[in-house]
Amino acid sequence: MFMTRVQLKRLPTPNVIHSVLSAAFPGKRSENANENLWRVDNLGDTKVLIIVSTDVPDLKQLVISVGKSKVGEFSVNEPNKLDKTVDYEPFLKSIANNQNWNFRLCANPVEHKRQTPTDKRGKVFALRSISEQLHWVRSQGDKNGFSIIGCSVTGDSWIAFDRIRIRSITFDGLLTVKDPDAFRRALTQGIGRGKAYGCGLLTIAKAE
Repeated sequence: MFMTRVQLKRLPTPNVIHSVLSAAFPGKRSENANENLWRVDNLGDTKVLIIVSTDVPDLKQLVISVGKSKVGEFSVNEPNKLDKTVDYEPFLKSIANNQNWNFRLCANPVEHKRQTPTDKRGKVFALRSISEQLHWVRSQGDKNGFSIIGCSVTGDSWIAFDRIRIRSITFDGLLTVKDPDAFRRALTQGIGRGKAYGCGLLTIAKAE
């Protein structure tokens, strides 16, 4: 697994990112390239594109397409601090039970409501209240090998992609690892729905 970060010159739409990811993973079919986890994040005053992928992307292609660095200034061997791809595996292997981590998750919290008695799965609705959203993310922890110590909603937006509109909620908080293997799967496979549209990527940082 690999993690890539690219400093953005502007905020790209999900359509643009789909196209960019397809070009950055030339050995993959288009639909498979867009199975990679990604999100646009804020790093201080800078917007960055974060990608978690099974293959190494063409970093130069990413920078040329959406990056802030000028093409003539970019070098794969000497990229700036924000434009880089790193091997994610050593970090993943270091995860152990009962570790505490600061986390960020942009996700699509939803519920299924049955419309008729014979409706097995129900229609999907975005969770609207903060209390419902926080309950949802705590329940995801139970499924993905962690428990939440504290959490708050720090972002709420709608993502439009063709005729699709999904609600993206940003959660920031502190968690404890309870099942390292399940937690690693959450970090590499994502959480919840809408992964093709920039939702589901869980990232962590060392807790103070």
